[in-house]
Amino acid sequence: LFTDDVRYWMPIITNRTGRDLGKERTAFGELAHFEENKTSLTNRVRRLDTGMAWAETPPSRVRHLVTNVEVMARLNDTEISVRSNFLIYRSHLEYDCEVFAGMRDDVLRRVGSGADAGSGSDAGWQIAKRTIILDQSVVTQKNLGIFF
Repeated sequence: LFTDDVRYWMPIITNRTGRDLGKERTAFGELAHFEENKTSLTNRVRRLDTGMAWAETPPSRVRHLVTNVEVMARLNDTEISVRSNFLIYRSHLEYDCEVFAGMRDDVLRRVGSGADAGSGSDAGWQIAKRTIILDQSVVTQKNLGIFF
C-alpha cells in the first residue's frame, strides 16, 4: 500500500502555552517517534517474521478503527490529501492493554497506467506520505511496534 518513496512520520507532540501555541509538533527532520521510508518499513515487517521482535512475541492483538475520512484537497493530477481519525486498541499477553488515539494526514497517489488506472492489478491508490499525530503528548505505552 506504500509508494517506493513513502515518508511515514510521527512527530513528537509537546504541550505549549501562550506565544508557543501552534508549535506543539516537531518539524520534519527533527526528533520524531517515526521517520521511516519504504526500506525501514519493509525491515520492520521482516523483523516480525524472525521471532526476534520480543515486543511482539507472541503477536499483539490490534484493532484499528478509522473514522472521519475526508479528502482535503487535490494536490495535482495524481495525488490527493486525505485526513482521518484513528483509535487503535492493542492487547498483548495477559495484562497489557494500550489505546492510541489521533489523526493521520495522508497523501495518496494514483498508480497504474493513465486512463485504465482502475483496472490493472498494480493500479489504484498508494500512500505516498503518512503523518501520524497522536492526541497524547506523553507516550506511556511500552513500545510503538505497531503500524498506524
